[in-house]
Amino acid sequence: MPKCTIDGKDIEVADGTTVIQAAEELGIRIPRFCWHPDLPVDGNCRMCLVEIEKMPKLQIACNTVVRDGMVVHTNSEKAAEAHRTTLEFLLINHPIDCPVCDQAGECYLQDQYMGHGLYDAKVELEDKVHKRKVVDLGPIMLDAERCVLCSRCIRFEREVTGTNSFAFVNRGDHTQITTFEERPITHQYAGNLADVCPVGALLSHDFRFKMRVWFLKSHESVCPGCSTGCNIFVDERDGEVQRLRPRRNVDVNRSWMCDPGRALYKEIGLTARITGARVRGAASWEGVSVEEALDLVAQRIKDSGPASAFLATPQGTNEDLFAFRSLADAAKGMLDFRVGDPHLKVRQRIDDVLQRADRNPNTQGCLDQGLDRDGVDAIVAACRAGKIQTLVLQGPELLRVAEVVDALAKVPFVVVMATHEGPELDRAHVVLPAAVWAEADGTYTNFQRRVQRLRGAVAAPGEATPRWELAAGVLERLGEPIGATSAREVFTRLATSVPDYEGLDHRAIGAQGRALAPAEEATSTTQEARA
Repeated sequence: MPKCTIDGKDIEVADGTTVIQAAEELGIRIPRFCWHPDLPVDGNCRMCLVEIEKMPKLQIACNTVVRDGMVVHTNSEKAAEAHRTTLEFLLINHPIDCPVCDQAGECYLQDQYMGHGLYDAKVELEDKVHKRKVVDLGPIMLDAERCVLCSRCIRFEREVTGTNSFAFVNRGDHTQITTFEERPITHQYAGNLADVCPVGALLSHDFRFKMRVWFLKSHESVCPGCSTGCNIFVDERDGEVQRLRPRRNVDVNRSWMCDPGRALYKEIGLTARITGARVRGAASWEGVSVEEALDLVAQRIKDSGPASAFLATPQGTNEDLFAFRSLADAAKGMLDFRVGDPHLKVRQRIDDVLQRADRNPNTQGCLDQGLDRDGVDAIVAACRAGKIQTLVLQGPELLRVAEVVDALAKVPFVVVMATHEGPELDRAHVVLPAAVWAEADGTYTNFQRRVQRLRGAVAAPGEATPRWELAAGVLERLGEPIGATSAREVFTRLATSVPDYEGLDHRAIGAQGRALAPAEEATSTTQEARA
């Protein structure tokens, strides 16, 4: 492993590591435009020039491999002058429209001018070169005048989505990016084009003119859109989520996420959210407090005993599932979690990038905790035969299945934890307000069996409560308290009861998640533990 020195700091790196990567490991950020950690090196912006001792000329850090004994200076007089000169060259024709540019606050050109530029201009132009502006490409907007020709968008389209939508046209200072015949971007990863663009040339149509980024507060989380479990940032202002962005995790989603996942923020603040508990009365719904609703649910479960059934949701966190399973065990009722066969879908792809057929984030967590116990078909058959007196649903999914409406109609008491209003809730007798994923702490286990943390970003509306707290409230009333006051404590208890999670806690999972043993190994381990 070669050793080198960068700005007086020594580091040992793996063979093939470039100077810019080694500097990142040391916490030294070399200015750049075209380099991206998850895209092939292009080396065309010349912004990352550094001085390397015993080399007569400055070298680009993005494509210079570290050699043993190499001594690098990223901010020497020669390197600093190169940075200023490169910035001056880029700004010759760049429009100075920062006050109306949505990239302000996240713009590499702004940041690097303040950090490395501050030059006295040597080039004077009477007129800048004008290019196309406000070009509507569907989910993104193009402003070619702001483009610094870094080619990130071209490489993303070529290497990640394989769509090759963008290309350079024209020559010299008239060079610009364009799509063929200015056709819109139609694939489901267009939002990443706005992410990879280092300036304001490509902007998200959805976020355009919405918010200045310095007003936003970011929270680390996990996308609930499918079993991939992309790492994301939830950006909110004053308790209102404004956008979702990918958070880099090389083992899961690299630096990308799909557009359907980005759109999930819109569901969080809908006016159709359930903010309070309600109970079906003789003529209509009656609003009650959550405490009163839990009292009623606990009493009906106690009266029903084994004649009760519980259906978990793979939309819930591991903590939600553990508390719900504990409730089913306390009642000695039937338990399962899914409609259909999750084993066929949890790893099935929709495309060759990130999306998977299983649109639930925690199907694997349900399997790991053994919630596929009695079978949904068996529970529905028991309902149809009149053997179930109380049915508790952790989510409303089963109420939407037309084929089972007649069976559910024969259950005297149906309880559902729900986040949003919907016509299916009219089939329940008690509705409990549940918090959505962005309002709760917890963990998901993705299709790779990687346990990942999500953190509450905004407060839940009204009396909406995390699902594990609702289940814990019923357990308390049944005289079998779960003994936890936070999601972290619930996970600690989960880790002691599920062999594959042994030794884990929220801190050990960390920001990048913790991979469990492959499913085949885990199955044998679990079987041995049960034996």
